[in-house]
Amino acid sequence: MSETTYKKLQPVQKLIVVNSRLRHGDMSKVAKKTGFSSTKVSSVLEGRSDNDRILNVAYNLTRNRKKNFQVIKDLTSKKNTSTTVEG
Repeated sequence: MSETTYKKLQPVQKLIVVNSRLRHGDMSKVAKKTGFSSTKVSSVLEGRSDNDRILNVAYNLTRNRKKNFQVIKDLTSKKNTSTTVEG
């Protein structure tokens, strides 16, 4: 009997993870990989319809990324530390 080393996420949980990590152009990448229209992909990722294949492809695409707010936080902290007052 095999034992899984990860917790299987519910579709709603996957949707939350995907939406917190989506970047510009990701919906078109998912549409191209799955063969569905960008309208259908958008509908699924906005939570208006269900499609496990689209959700799984989007989850796999975004799974190892930082969340968007972390990326913004890193950018603003780098900007604040790189600006120095000369005088």
